[in-house]
Amino acid sequence: MRAFVPLLLVSSGLAAQAVERADVSRAGQLRITFDPTITTWDREFTPAGRLPIGASLPATLFVHAERRVTPVTAELGLTDRVSLRLFLPLVRVMARARLPKDSAGAALDSLLADTTYAFAPVTNTRYALRYFPGDVEIAAKLRLAGGSGGEGRSGTYAAALAAVLRLPTGHLDSPNDLLDLPTGDHQTDLEGRLTQELTVAGHLWLNLSIRAARQRPGTRARRVGPENVLLLRRATLATLAWDPGDYAAVDFAPMLRLDRFFAAGPTVSYFTKQRDRYTFRSPQDSIALAGRLGTPQSASVLDAGTSERRLRFGWAMSYLGPDLEAGMSVEQTVSGLGGRVPATTVFRLVLRTWRKVF
Repeated sequence: MRAFVPLLLVSSGLAAQAVERADVSRAGQLRITFDPTITTWDREFTPAGRLPIGASLPATLFVHAERRVTPVTAELGLTDRVSLRLFLPLVRVMARARLPKDSAGAALDSLLADTTYAFAPVTNTRYALRYFPGDVEIAAKLRLAGGSGGEGRSGTYAAALAAVLRLPTGHLDSPNDLLDLPTGDHQTDLEGRLTQELTVAGHLWLNLSIRAARQRPGTRARRVGPENVLLLRRATLATLAWDPGDYAAVDFAPMLRLDRFFAAGPTVSYFTKQRDRYTFRSPQDSIALAGRLGTPQSASVLDAGTSERRLRFGWAMSYLGPDLEAGMSVEQTVSGLGGRVPATTVFRLVLRTWRKVF
């Protein structure tokens, strides 16, 4: 942060958003964005209320989870209203965890190591499992209304439509590690985005972004059992056909231009996702699991608790100069419904520059 503040102070021009905007790169212009995001949490919203991670385990567990996404985004303007974008994320995941050194902690540690359960021990995420690629995105963006080009200085209203293809390059969490964190869904998404901006009196910038996605089916290894039961036997492990629920999100970010250089304002973010659907890939998989358990088990037992609704509040500030843009935002999840929804705090920085390439 000490290095970031002086960089902000040398910028000038109109206020810019730290969230999705309606502008596109000009024809022949390459816009590069460095956009690190840090998400942290140590509690979850559950049907029983806001609880620490692993609260249902038979011993008190202290966990601090963190996901850092460090992406580079390259956007090339084909015309003043059409651009192509490539999003390349590197993700660092880290769970800092410890068990109390008492009889309950020792008993849980022994239980996890038992061959009946065969879970990884409770410890900090090993270095070799911290860094993975995230889900790569390829997008096309069309500016529907407002002045053409990057700054959007013409008119008071602007709108843009984007089509996003998200590729299965991320890393799913392991079913054999209670604290493993995913870096992506490792399946294909098709997402549409509509961004609208309204400038009022030259000083108030109202930004509304709507996203909706169709998530394509894939496969996933899971321990088959109720979602609220963390300690499932190793024998319940199976690779299943997985149809993740579709999702939609709305982000509203009004910003007030306080002077020539600086703009700030609140942010509101709402996200909802439908329930996932799990099925066996073949009748033989169902029979094999029933043979290991001694009784039939439906894969649909995993569907419960996979829907999600969450609400975040926060604030953002930003600067815009002739060849450099910078901003930051902080958001907090204030409510969550569905299964275990992380009670996250999200920190985001934005650095963006552009160059003419043809």
